[in-house]
Parts: sequence; C-alpha cells; structure tokens
Amino acid sequence: MSAHNTSQRWGWVAKTLHWVMAVLIIGLAIVGTIMANFLNDMALQFELTQQHKSFGFVVFTLALIRIAWRWFSPAVPTEPEGQPVWERVASHVTHYGLYALMLIMPLSGWMMSTSSPLNDPGAYPTQVKNMVFGIFELPDPVHPANETLEKAFHMIHAYSSYLLAALLILHIAGAMKHHFILRDTTLRRMLPLSKVGK
Repeated sequence: MSAHNTSQRWGWVAKTLHWVMAVLIIGLAIVGTIMANFLNDMALQFELTQQHKSFGFVVFTLALIRIAWRWFSPAVPTEPEGQPVWERVASHVTHYGLYALMLIMPLSGWMMSTSSPLNDPGAYPTQVKNMVFGIFELPDPVHPANETLEKAFHMIHAYSSYLLAALLILHIAGAMKHHFILRDTTLRRMLPLSKVGK
C-alpha cells in the first residue's frame, strides 16, 4: 500500500494518523470528563491531569503532521457520485472544523494550565509544570498566574470539547450512512486493512 493518497483511496500515512488520533481524542475526552465531573481524589486527579496534558501535546503534534501531510500529499479520494451539494458542504465544514479543534483544544488547554495559579512556584500541592511525560517542559508564557485568562481559556477548552463531540457524532453518522445505507466505499477507503482502490 502506498503512503500517498490517490483519487481512489487514502494512503497508509493518512489512515494511520486518522485512527491513532481518533483513539487519542476519544480517550482524552473521556478522561477530561471524568476529571472535571467525577473525581474527588486529588492525587489521582493530579496524575490524570499530567497525562491529559501530555497526550494533548501528542494530539497537537500529530495534527500539525496531518496538516503538513495533506499539503505534501494533496490528492484525496473522489466523493461518491450523486452526493447532494448540501451533504458535500456539510462534510467539508465538519472536516475543517475537526482540524481546527485538533489545534484549538490542545492550545487552549496549555494556556489554561499555564495561566493557573497552580503553575506558579510554591503552589499546592506542588508546582504543576506543563511536563510532557516527565521528559520536557512546555514554555510558560503567562507568568505570574492570571486567573482571568485561566477562566477564559477554560471556557474555550470546555466549549470546544462540546463542539468536537458534536462534530465527531456527525462524522461517524456520515460514515455509517455511507457504509450501511448508501453502501459506497467511503468508509472502507479509510479502514486500516482495506484494499479498496488498489
């Protein structure tokens, strides 16, 4: 299977990025919801927050790679014949929205964290540095803390998560419609082991 996309199918690079990011984003959404609504254990919440930040950085990095790959390998599979214009427009809006949110969510999460008083020296229970898997620290552009900024970025992060969930549901619903109702190759062209278009 070629790495590059063609008019018949997605290459293995696009497929790999698509499915790895799908798993990470859904996992981050689940963990983020648990952290925000169901945890009273401070130590566990601290640990999950650090992992959430780290995987958020991974998603941001993969999103940049994905955008760069689309520029490097711009061909995309042709859309099914007879698809209504509104459906085509909705598909493009959904995809561009997902790309935007793949960048907005990690950036707003990072700015929310760095704006927090917990990220300043002497914070309780410890200085919450923006460490990525304990290997390196992300820059701290807001120093000292700014609670107004923290609240603003928290709102952006939260509402972006709701919009991301809505777009993911639309994206999945569209893929299911193509696969089970229209019975075309739209979904199979993105499945990891599919030979459609070869």
